Amino acid sequence: MSDAAILSCSGLTIGYRNQKTIVKEVATDLNLHLDRGEVVCLIGPNGSGKSTLIRTLTGIQPPLDGEVRLCNRRIEEYGPEERATTLSVVLTGQIQAGYLTAFDIVALGRFPYTNWAGKLTESDRAIVYSALASVGAADLSGRFIHEMSDGERQKVMIARALAQEPELMVLDEPTAFLDLPHKIETMRILRQVARKNKKAILLSTHDLNTAIRCADQLWIIDREGTLVAGTPEDLVLSGIFGSAFAIEGVCFDTRRGEFSIPVDHRGTFTLTAPEESVERIWTLYALERIGYAPAGEAEAGIHVMVTKDSLRTRWHVRHSCGERECGSIRELIEWLSTTEGDEN
Repeated sequence: MSDAAILSCSGLTIGYRNQKTIVKEVATDLNLHLDRGEVVCLIGPNGSGKSTLIRTLTGIQPPLDGEVRLCNRRIEEYGPEERATTLSVVLTGQIQAGYLTAFDIVALGRFPYTNWAGKLTESDRAIVYSALASVGAADLSGRFIHEMSDGERQKVMIARALAQEPELMVLDEPTAFLDLPHKIETMRILRQVARKNKKAILLSTHDLNTAIRCADQLWIIDREGTLVAGTPEDLVLSGIFGSAFAIEGVCFDTRRGEFSIPVDHRGTFTLTAPEESVERIWTLYALERIGYAPAGEAEAGIHVMVTKDSLRTRWHVRHSCGERECGSIRELIEWLSTTEGDEN
């Protein structure tokens, strides 16, 4: 375990115990650690136990066995106020905060540090403004929360967690209500907070593609409660995604690092285009999307060459039944559709 570990658990069993002491184990013998300055994404299918694990790691729910340590102390040793200055939690759910401004929301993060009246000092106010600036929301400080977009609200909630000045930030589905650009922006903000502010960040997410590209570590839990931890690239190469998220009709593409829908095989192709050009990449994706697989020159049914000058890009396609010059990928696909079945 790293000396920089902010959160760790050993021999941890998570689950539920009812009033008759009947136990339901969700996952057993978990041994994990999260270091300062690191972003860890917890991923897994619905019902795999992600929320149960987060509640246990944050002390909201007791473990069935084993221990959780926060800054090298058992988490149950922390009192409420001390825990609030060491750990901040952002839960899933739309924000219903009436007529509070962004500043008011973020200022709630200073509650563990204020007196009984909740009065902010000049130092508290400076921390609130700094937290807003850290997430790119300084211009939102005077706006009412109900007037903001989902992406703006999420920035404010991250700033509120940051204003607590915790060692560890835990976020449950922070990108759940966001469109793709704002999902990526939120992940960028969290990475920046981890690096610049030396925070440890744990978040659960269903956005697997973004998690693979943004996390320092992935914790993958499957429906049987088996949890595997590692760097995203190692886990992709290990094939764990295919087994953890096995769904009929969906497969994980280890080359692209994303899930895709299998397509019917239509033929084979070769592609000649400037190396590393975006035209080459997206032509390749388009041909694979409609069912063509790359092959050697002799075996290929169609041959596509991409040429580009300062004025335009052209796609030259050669097929056993003829040749065609196309002005777009769409035109290329439409022409191939008219020749389907003739390439072999």
